[in-house]
Amino acid sequence: MKKKLFVLLMMICVTIMYPQVNKDKYDAINTYLSLIVKDTTKTIVVVKEKMSSNGALKLFSGGKLNGIPFSRVNGIQERLGGILEPLYDETDFQKMRKKYQDDTNEGKYELAKNANWSAKDFKLKNIYLEAFDTIMYKKGKELFDYKYHAQLIILSEPMYYKDKKHLVIAIAIGDTSPLGYFDDHVVVMKKINNRWQVIKRGEKYWVE
Repeated sequence: MKKKLFVLLMMICVTIMYPQVNKDKYDAINTYLSLIVKDTTKTIVVVKEKMSSNGALKLFSGGKLNGIPFSRVNGIQERLGGILEPLYDETDFQKMRKKYQDDTNEGKYELAKNANWSAKDFKLKNIYLEAFDTIMYKKGKELFDYKYHAQLIILSEPMYYKDKKHLVIAIAIGDTSPLGYFDDHVVVMKKINNRWQVIKRGEKYWVE
């Protein structure tokens, strides 16, 4: 009887805490969107599919998605992108990688196969969700019916880093112009005075 009561209490605690954790993470996303969306009167198109956790991890690490440490020259890591030392820590990265790496849920274009955004996740009023394939088709055919050229945004699910002291969010930003392209980068946020703030931005790595 006591064991059943304990299990029931644990289930209740998880049910209560899960929405609170999501709210905390999505507060960080909305804080960052408020920084990068300069004109909130225009349509913001968010890709319905979330960027895969693998894509976010590679943007953070500078292209790596395995347990092998980066090679070093004179004590300095050989990397040209992602989050650099000292904020990048190999041990902390491996903890994050093991927790979030998900090869089974990674689809094409480094988007998640089974993880989608909902309009209720965002505070901005002009958010419009659309599937990536639909966006690319409309870009190619110039079939967008938005009032203005819209900002296109791909977002990853936030990942906790360094024992939940930081949040990592990967993002790709473009527009509806047929010649537009996506600017991929990753940000690390930290809660300061009870508010998530960006403390570091890592640029996309480039493969020759």
